[in-house]
Amino acid sequence: MKFRLIKKIVRLIISYLVLIAIAIWSVLPIYYIIMTSFSKVGGLISISIKTLIPNHIYLAAYKTLLEGKFIPSIKVPNFPIWILHSIELAAATAVLSVILAMLAGYSLSRMQMPAKQTLATFIYIITFLPMTATAVPLYLLFAKFHLLNYLGLILAYTPGTAVFAAFLAKLSIDSIPPDYEEAAMIDGLSRFQAFLRIIFRLALPVVMLTALLGFLGAYMDYALAYAFIGPASTKWTAMIGLYYLSGLFNYAAAPAYNIFAAGAVLMGLPLMGLFLVSQKMMTKAYSNLAGIK
Repeated sequence: MKFRLIKKIVRLIISYLVLIAIAIWSVLPIYYIIMTSFSKVGGLISISIKTLIPNHIYLAAYKTLLEGKFIPSIKVPNFPIWILHSIELAAATAVLSVILAMLAGYSLSRMQMPAKQTLATFIYIITFLPMTATAVPLYLLFAKFHLLNYLGLILAYTPGTAVFAAFLAKLSIDSIPPDYEEAAMIDGLSRFQAFLRIIFRLALPVVMLTALLGFLGAYMDYALAYAFIGPASTKWTAMIGLYYLSGLFNYAAAPAYNIFAAGAVLMGLPLMGLFLVSQKMMTKAYSNLAGIK
């Protein structure tokens, strides 16, 4: 009995040590970025342990980003405008992704159509295709239609999220009894009204998950955004602007890493707020998709 107790205590101690190590390993990069943003570190070479445990907090990097007019053609502080562009693109992508994913998921779940199972399998297979593999074809396609702009970016971002989200939406709608819609339609609602009032509300966790995925994909993208926008600095997103700002002051020198770190922190604030607001919905979405009632 005593041996079992000792064994249990040892297991518990080892479990806690492993969890603490994983937590430190996960939090360290975030702490590293935050501390670097409050320093005067100019490049990676000058970073040391003292940088991570600073004696002084400097806000110069944040002041530079929030007040700096780096591009002459932009008469206001540039970086806040670029963040606003990123949020606008990401929000539009999220809304369009939700609409397409829910309609496609509902059709695959409820409608009778030829080769429906084959189509669902095809959609599932497409979800494994990396977004980077479609960057060049998308650029060539949208260039042909003169859509290398914000509208083109939204239309290019949306399928990457909507295809995967449609598969999740189908799984979620499959778990909702069709009797709910039938009862609503007997009471006088049309199929579309029943979809909005019944299915959309019951699948709200998956809707939020789809919106979050769409927002993240567009907000954090660099490659496709730069391909579509290019050197038009007045239309840059935060990712493009941050890439250039890190070395803007002196191209021959090492990147201004504290500027880059401060920009990463500022870009992370909207994402943190979004995650905090949608945390409960995300938990419900994962529980519903896992079959937990």
